[in-house]
Amino acid sequence: MRFRRPPAEATTVLEEAPPGAVVEEEVVPPPPPPEPPPRPLLWPWLLLLLALVIGGLVAAWLLTRDDGNKGASTVNVPNVVRLQQREAVQRLNQRGLIARLKTRAGSAEPGTVVAQDPSPGADVVRHSVVTLTVSAVQTEAVPNVVGKRESAAVSALRAQGFQVKTIGTVSSKPSGTVLAQNPPAGERLADGSTVTLRVSRGLVTVPETVGQSRDNAVAAIRGAGLKPTAFTVPSSQPNGTVVAQRPLGGKRVPGGSAVRLNVSSGSTAAVPPPPPPSKPATVTVPDVTGQQQDVAQKQLNAAGLKAGVVYVASDEVQGTVVSQAPEGGTTQKRGTRIQLNVSRGPRAVVKGVPDVRNLDVGEARAKLTAAGFKVQTLPQGVSDPSQVGKVVDEQPAGGKNAPTGSVVTIYVGRAA
Repeated sequence: MRFRRPPAEATTVLEEAPPGAVVEEEVVPPPPPPEPPPRPLLWPWLLLLLALVIGGLVAAWLLTRDDGNKGASTVNVPNVVRLQQREAVQRLNQRGLIARLKTRAGSAEPGTVVAQDPSPGADVVRHSVVTLTVSAVQTEAVPNVVGKRESAAVSALRAQGFQVKTIGTVSSKPSGTVLAQNPPAGERLADGSTVTLRVSRGLVTVPETVGQSRDNAVAAIRGAGLKPTAFTVPSSQPNGTVVAQRPLGGKRVPGGSAVRLNVSSGSTAAVPPPPPPSKPATVTVPDVTGQQQDVAQKQLNAAGLKAGVVYVASDEVQGTVVSQAPEGGTTQKRGTRIQLNVSRGPRAVVKGVPDVRNLDVGEARAKLTAAGFKVQTLPQGVSDPSQVGKVVDEQPAGGKNAPTGSVVTIYVGRAA
């Protein structure tokens, strides 16, 4: 508040005027009225109040808006059960949540979410972890059936949901005994997978057929689970009578073995040998998985097939055939090359195989032996006379890597 001084009183000095003069009195005007006090300013306060109101509204909107829950401090967990894994994870990410996956074998389609934690509808803080349980392929451990009877082994495997394939194998073990299985016991396989069993044919007694007719002898041999082969020979015995057999009657041999029957021609004159049978155009591929590489190559060669050896990483014993293509039991053209995937063992030292094709057998063997390999020799028919006695193929092939000390099979040409 301002104070004003009171106006100073005006002093009038009167002077005596000379006679006859007119005296004029000075009139002093009154002072101006005081200024009114200033009015208070309201508009700045109104602007401040308006700003506070707007700021409060904006904060309330940011804290309460949903907008996919991207800005909320808490979010609602969506229901993703029965969705595929990828879609479920996307939905959680859209809500600002983190998906953690774990698998569980079940009957649902693989990749389907079968459970979640927290449950649908729960309110959680943004960036919380939601654990999704995803259905995986149902697997079972392969039981150990080696040494069991074939019927018991098949029942045990089928009870676990596996398919069973059996392969008869010549063995001195009792007939029907499981000698080996593939995959081995303990390995986990998907439901419905196939387990291959090698089953012993066992030993059977060869029937005595000397003196019987050819037809009766053949029937007896086949009835014992053996394979008869009859040859006509000169003899004074009646025509069609079995005069000798090999193996002899009463001997114990593996099931499926061949039995030779010599059948009388009814004359002592020499009988010309029959022409060699023509070889079939197609052959059945033997199953050589689980065998050693050199044994498998020998079996394929005897069946009229070629072998291609590729060493692969495997925990199986070095040199074991872990797989083959085409598979055993399929029909292929004679001369088809069967790829053998052979285990190089867990700690193998490999080196390059020398190329010995077109060399003499002795020279090829010496070169491979000097390189640290063992050598197996197998025949292979050739139409070119210049290739007879020469190495026409080798497996593993020259230039390929193979474990030191492993077997290299060389195929030597002979007249077809």
